[in-house]
Amino acid sequence: MGNRVEDLLCSGRRDRVEIIAAIIAMTREPSKITRIMYQVHLSYPALKEYMKIMIRFRLIERHNEAEDAEKISGVWQATEKGLDFLKIYCELLRLMYGEDYLNIDHNLAVACLQFCKEV
Repeated sequence: MGNRVEDLLCSGRRDRVEIIAAIIAMTREPSKITRIMYQVHLSYPALKEYMKIMIRFRLIERHNEAEDAEKISGVWQATEKGLDFLKIYCELLRLMYGEDYLNIDHNLAVACLQFCKEV
């Protein structure tokens, strides 16, 4: 039986902030949409909705424009504002769950946790 944090990570339940943080973590380096979808475990329609929100808040940006503005294809990268968001998110994880939280390698949180360890 795992601890409370581990159980939460493995439950399959993710809140919006965790998903946004994971997308930002995946786009620290320029990333194509298919890689983001695979790593963050979201369907294309769900990812499209998150990307719209993140674009509106200037957390990510597209490096090359897609032919169809409705599509989210192309190469994406986190903005400075997005990286600031991720740093704050990591600090909240540390405050809430302690350093041990950053050593759990489950679920889509891996990319975000890797970033947290670097900060």
